[in-house]
Amino acid sequence: MSSTSSLSQNLIDFIRQGTLQTFRKGEQILRGDTVPNGVFWIETGYVKVYSITDSGQENVHSIYGPGAIFPIVWLITGKLRPVFYEALGPVHIYRCGREQFLTYLDQNITACKDILRIAVEMFGNYADRVDNLEHTLSSSRIIHRLLRLAEQHGESQADGVLIKPPLKHHDIANSTNCSRETVSRELARLEKKGLLCYKDQHIFIPDLELLTKELHSN
Repeated sequence: MSSTSSLSQNLIDFIRQGTLQTFRKGEQILRGDTVPNGVFWIETGYVKVYSITDSGQENVHSIYGPGAIFPIVWLITGKLRPVFYEALGPVHIYRCGREQFLTYLDQNITACKDILRIAVEMFGNYADRVDNLEHTLSSSRIIHRLLRLAEQHGESQADGVLIKPPLKHHDIANSTNCSRETVSRELARLEKKGLLCYKDQHIFIPDLELLTKELHSN
């Protein structure tokens, strides 16, 4: 299970020639109303991508993990999107200039394929998010989100799958159009049924098949 497709070693070596930056939990990496000062590659840690609604609420779009490159839209088109990038915990990121990155892509077809693969995954993530919001029941949206997080950012262990990003209830709420209270109640219900538990404050799913059956039973 991985958050992104593996990149070619040549592209990783190129990115690591850039500037290494460290961000603390809750620190903003990029603002949606500011031109980025480069292209970013996550070496370790997780980043929350979100927009702000008219009412001032967070609307979580995605979670990026190790290996993710952003912002892809700005890299390719030069256009800004009104989204923010925030560290979910300690994050180590390499940054390199956009023009330098584009020049490298012009000279390396394998790297272009890497970027295309990432863009396709991003499209799939947003399509999945639309599918999630089509579930009428909030419980279904929450379970669907947990299963997707396990697929994207899960670590397989002997007794189940650990969701590695350090997510809070409000992060799940803001990505499923639910209230934090609703998420808390649903997670408590699933925990009582033995369909999830917590390890070091991370969500742990003992059996993905059973959780999937719970989704289909709603």
